[in-house]
Amino acid sequence: MSVARTTEILENINKGWTSVLITATAAETKTVKTSAGKVAKILVNGNYNVTLNDDTTAKWAAINNTSVDFSNCPIKCDTSIKLTFSGAGSAWIVYK
Repeated sequence: MSVARTTEILENINKGWTSVLITATAAETKTVKTSAGKVAKILVNGNYNVTLNDDTTAKWAAINNTSVDFSNCPIKCDTSIKLTFSGAGSAWIVYK
C-alpha cells in the first residue's frame, strides 16, 4: 500500500469514516455494514462491475475500474450497505 493511500485511510479514520477493502471470490453480494450508514468513496481497480446497494436497492450505477467520490455529498443507505460484484475482485469503500 502506498504512503498516500495509508495517509488517506488515517485521515478518514480521524473524521469518523472507516476505510475497508472488500473482496469477492466470485459474482456475489458482500455486506459492508448491517445497519444504516453513509458512503463517501468507492474505488474499483479491475475489469468487473461493483454496485452499491442499500439492502437490495441499487444506490448508484455499477462502477468499473474507477473511483467515485461522494465525500461532498455522501450516499445515504437506510437499511444496510452492500456491494454487489459481477465477478471475483475487490473494492475499497469509505463509509460510516
